Amino acid sequence: MSRLAGKRALVTGAGGALGRASALAFAREGAAVAVVDVVDETAAETVELVRAAGGTALALHADVGEEAQVEAAVTAAVSAFGGLDVLFNNAGIMPHQDRSFLDADLELWRTISGTNLFGTLLFSKHAVPHLIAAGGGAVVNMSSFLAHLGTRFPQDAYAASKGALSSLTISMAVQLGPHGIRVNALAPGPIATAHVEQFFPDPQARQLRLDRVPLGRFGTPEDAAELALFLASDAASWLTGQVVVLDGGISCNYL
Repeated sequence: MSRLAGKRALVTGAGGALGRASALAFAREGAAVAVVDVVDETAAETVELVRAAGGTALALHADVGEEAQVEAAVTAAVSAFGGLDVLFNNAGIMPHQDRSFLDADLELWRTISGTNLFGTLLFSKHAVPHLIAAGGGAVVNMSSFLAHLGTRFPQDAYAASKGALSSLTISMAVQLGPHGIRVNALAPGPIATAHVEQFFPDPQARQLRLDRVPLGRFGTPEDAAELALFLASDAASWLTGQVVVLDGGISCNYL
């Protein structure tokens, strides 16, 4: 399997569930992967898993909202691999305190946007010139189905940050297309991670969400990773400026 053979990829938030699954998928398909996370221990664990599977990976520390750290991580990845071909802006936060705009905590909004939106902005700012130097490549951003749907259980700061990220994806695609760089986003629905499960305080609350899913299950980190892999690979060579919803059919299920 070699959909990313010879490619050099950088994955942010690669110590978390979705980022780790994506780093493993990218490496499995032949990419050398720069594993970036603000938590050094989880980044190191991801690298160990990649290497144990026979892949190539490098652990790098960065708070995606701090430009100096972002620039240093990109520089280190380029120095280690000789360039970059793929950027996956996966890092994001979804605090449980995020609720309706009517109860908005401005500092919480700034914190969420600082990671979800500005983190994507900063890594793109510093990594894309290296993709241009490599003659092209792919940028994959992490949006959310909540950017395009309303809900009785609002997470407004998170949804707003992801909506802005979807718009940024489209603008980036138009600007970077002439350089041979494709820019797309994936917009997952509920993925079964420990963090997401905490949004369901009891079995009834969990079932209420699950009943909206026509395919009858929540997503897995591997579901998201496989879509990210497709968007990063040459199999998607004529796909750009798209926000691809991955939600088991929630967004088309009108109850």
